[in-house]
Amino acid sequence: MAKARDKLTGRSYNLFSILYSRFFYLVKLIHNKFKNYYELKKSIVLNGNSKIGIHHKTLLNLTNSKIVVNNGSLKVGIDFGYFDGGIYDSKKDRCKIYMINSTLEIHGNVSLFPGAVIYAINATVIIRNNTKINGEVEIISLKKIDIGEDCLFAQGIIIRDNDGHKMQSGSNAGNEMEEVKIGNHCWIGQRAMILKGVTLSDNTIVGAGAVVAGSFPSNVAIAGIPAKIIKENVSWQA
Repeated sequence: MAKARDKLTGRSYNLFSILYSRFFYLVKLIHNKFKNYYELKKSIVLNGNSKIGIHHKTLLNLTNSKIVVNNGSLKVGIDFGYFDGGIYDSKKDRCKIYMINSTLEIHGNVSLFPGAVIYAINATVIIRNNTKINGEVEIISLKKIDIGEDCLFAQGIIIRDNDGHKMQSGSNAGNEMEEVKIGNHCWIGQRAMILKGVTLSDNTIVGAGAVVAGSFPSNVAIAGIPAKIIKENVSWQA
C-alpha cells in the first residue's frame, strides 16, 4: 500500500490514515460552513422589501450584533470601487465587518466597495440611502456614527467617534467617545480623517487629506489640518 512521509518527523502514513484524516477534515469544514451560515442568517434583519448581497470573501464577525436593512439593499464587497484610475477588485480587496454588541443600520440602498472596513463595539453605525463607501474606508465606532443620504466617500477615509486609547489630562483619564454625524449629500475626499464629536451639515465638501476635528455648517468646502472653511455657498455633483 502506498505511503506518505512527514518531512519533519520522518513518520509514514498509509493510505487509510490519510483518507481517514481528510474525511474528518471535510466533515469539520462542512460543519463550520453551516454553523457560520445559520449564525449569519440570525444576525441579518431585512425589513420591507429589502435585500443583501455579501461577497463570499468578506470577513464577517458579528458577535451578538445585527445588520438591519430597511426598505433597500446593502451590497458588501460586490461592486467595483474606483480611485485615481485604479480599481478595487472583490477578488483581492475584501471587505471587513467586525462588530460586538453593535448594530449596523442601513436605510435604503447602500454599497460598501471592496476593501471597506466597519469596526464597532457597543455601538451603532447608521448609513442612509444612496451612499457609496469606497475601498480602504475605515469606520471605527465605540458609540455612534450616523451617515446621511447621497454621500460619496473616496478611498482611504477614516471616521472614528473615539480616541482609541485612554489619555490622561490632569486628574481625568479615559477613552473619550462622542457621536459623529454626517449630513446628506456630503463628499469626503481621499484619505480625509473625521474625528470624534464632528457634525458635518448637508452638502459639505471635505478636501483630500483633511483632518476634521470641528463641526461645520451646510454648503461649505473645508480643507487642511485642522480643517477650515475655504469656500462657501458650494455645491457638487457625482
